[in-house]
Amino acid sequence: MTLPPPTATVPDKGLIARAIGVITSPKATFETIVAYPRPAVFLLFVCLLLGVAQGAPQFTEKGRQAALDMQVKSMQGFGMEVKPEMYEAMEKRMAYNGYITVVSMFIFVPIAVVFFSALYWVLFNALLGGTASFKQVLGITAHSGIIGAVGALISAPIMYAQGVLSTAGPFNLGALVPFLAPENIIAKTLGATSLFQVWGMFVTGIGLGVLYRRKGSTIGLALIALYLIITACVFTVFSSFASR
Repeated sequence: MTLPPPTATVPDKGLIARAIGVITSPKATFETIVAYPRPAVFLLFVCLLLGVAQGAPQFTEKGRQAALDMQVKSMQGFGMEVKPEMYEAMEKRMAYNGYITVVSMFIFVPIAVVFFSALYWVLFNALLGGTASFKQVLGITAHSGIIGAVGALISAPIMYAQGVLSTAGPFNLGALVPFLAPENIIAKTLGATSLFQVWGMFVTGIGLGVLYRRKGSTIGLALIALYLIITACVFTVFSSFASR
């Protein structure tokens, strides 16, 4: 079940008002988004913020070195051996990595948003009997991306100052389990999960709850749990292959 078509009682909001609203009052803002989805412009806005946050530091020597160290650490975390010649090739590519990072945001982020929107749409419409349009679901997923973008903007200067980059950033959930060994699957999973990712998934759940007239907090918690399970499975699979 979805909300009714747009009416005068559901006023539209501008781009900045929507961005602030998703952060400060998501439920009320998603009522507007359901009525006026407009995912394309907002998705481009999110991509721009992510491109600036993740790409700008890599236009400096310090940022490029931190990005290289992050790539090496990530590969080693999956059990891969980074040989000297491989490291040298990666180091040469770093000169263009800032540009590549910015451009990639406008390619891979929309792909991910469309993919997950399609997944939610099929799940709620085909399996749970919903009647929402794909554009409405896409609007919710695109607007929820502002949480991750804000997280990236906050994390970027902190990581740059520390000279250390990581996928989950300084606000990862690994701090919750300092007593576990780094190679522990739970430590790896939480260490690869940002607080802003969790927040973003919960906000997505609120949006889907508004759209399908279901309890948004329950959907959000389910999305978080599913993400953690899938992440743990990925680490387990890669670790098992690397140990052979």
